[in-house]
Amino acid sequence: MTMYVKLLGHAVFAALALAAACSMASAQTIDVSSRAALSDILNKPLSPRAAALGNAFVAMPDDPNALFSNPAAISTVIIQDSGRMNDISLSYTHYVLDINEGSVVYEHPVPEGVLFAGNFAAGVQYFSGGTSTEANAAGEEQGTFHTGDVALLLGYSSTGSNGLHYGVAAKVVSSSLVAGSSIQDYSATWMAADLGLFYEWEKEHMTFGFSVLNLGTEVTDYAGVREAVGPNVQFGASIKPQHLPLTLHVAFHNLTRDREGRNLFYALDDFSVGGEFVMGKVVRLRFGYQNELRHDLSVPTGNGLAGFSGGVGLHIKRYDIDFALDDEGPDFSSFVRFGLRTAF
Repeated sequence: MTMYVKLLGHAVFAALALAAACSMASAQTIDVSSRAALSDILNKPLSPRAAALGNAFVAMPDDPNALFSNPAAISTVIIQDSGRMNDISLSYTHYVLDINEGSVVYEHPVPEGVLFAGNFAAGVQYFSGGTSTEANAAGEEQGTFHTGDVALLLGYSSTGSNGLHYGVAAKVVSSSLVAGSSIQDYSATWMAADLGLFYEWEKEHMTFGFSVLNLGTEVTDYAGVREAVGPNVQFGASIKPQHLPLTLHVAFHNLTRDREGRNLFYALDDFSVGGEFVMGKVVRLRFGYQNELRHDLSVPTGNGLAGFSGGVGLHIKRYDIDFALDDEGPDFSSFVRFGLRTAF
């Protein structure tokens, strides 16, 4: 175990060095202060498995939803049935009223001997803020407007030598703060790219992931108001202790954010941890914790269980059915996420 801790420590410092390099290279054109200001949809764990694990998903193998956190992990997806080639995953979350969000991921392997042999994945993320009533300063209703975000992603990943995977993804994001208004629409569009590395250390049952997300630029802005576009630099690791039906995950997010005069370790404050128990052939139990989310949801009445999450996964034949429960603290209601994955 001491060896694992030392290795993880070295990997963390290596990730910080790479993150600092990325920050210096983009400092002239990209605002990286605090958390990434790109639409929040790009930094949220929409899949219930990722949410239940506290979004510690950077080093997660064999899950198409890794497209959203580390495109290099796409090539680790395994379809057990040799007669099936395609993998699809659906996620959905309902909040209150007509506010909801979800995602769809499609993954397809390209066999060896073919140009660009590896794995391709396409994904859609969306958030719908529902419909609201528009009124003027006198309180007279002028109609309705709606809010929402949509992100389209296309990723590619391949395998190098000795367990190393690399990947890249391109994305287009459309965000509408006010759409359909009789006065003025406030919408914006971004184009961005994600880069990732993923390493499988099979002998020690460990994986490591490093990704730089949301490298791009704003194409159109919110009626003259511009927002920064990343980057979100992440590092993660996972380990499955021998003879235990448990896999532990840890991830650090936004490693290049402005430390605001604080010491270097402030960059590690945005971390998440998670664990997944395999309870036989059918049931998986999951738990997670997001430190930055707990801080963000802090209110005068306390934190409650904000930042903590849990979930269950059911593996039934060729279907994976997932549920997750997120707690939003004492002043907010908890909500359930639902997911379905299958091969065809």
